[in-house]
Amino acid sequence: MAGSLFWNDVNTEPKRRYRFELSFTNRNADRAADIPVWTVKSAAKPKANVSTITHTYIDHEFNYPGRVTWEPITVTLVDPVHPDLSYAFLDVLGIAGYKFPRTADISKASLSKKGFKDAIGTVLIKQLDDQGTPVEIWELVNPFITSVDFGGALSYDDDEMTEVTVEITYDWANLTRHSGNDTRPSAAG
Repeated sequence: MAGSLFWNDVNTEPKRRYRFELSFTNRNADRAADIPVWTVKSAAKPKANVSTITHTYIDHEFNYPGRVTWEPITVTLVDPVHPDLSYAFLDVLGIAGYKFPRTADISKASLSKKGFKDAIGTVLIKQLDDQGTPVEIWELVNPFITSVDFGGALSYDDDEMTEVTVEITYDWANLTRHSGNDTRPSAAG
């Protein structure tokens, strides 16, 4: 109906911030460390930035688009006793190649993208509709962890849950839109 208002259309539903799941998929199933979706408290959606290149000619400036860069996302998770997410993310770092320097013979292994891919697999952010069906799925391509806060400060005056905060950097993010039977990637994909 031409000119109909959004608020009058019962078939149009806005996306809600609280309807989402973030998952680390393809993790090695026999590892003790697991990162279940129900532990995720909040997550940032991907953000792309386009740099600007300025060209000056006499008394004028002209702007041109430059490169696209993707900002890291931050994920906050509640840290249960079991599964222990502090252990899980330390395990991710170990699988990705980090080793403690415990002996005089220091390991020559180091972190790699492949190591992180093996450790965390694919990171998916699914935004859901009112029935729990994904309406959009973001896949972070080549994700790796750039920061882990294992719970911040402890205090006898604070009865809040302990949270693990993780920053994830990636090369780019693919978006797949789900709308009824229409499932397609973005034009950039």
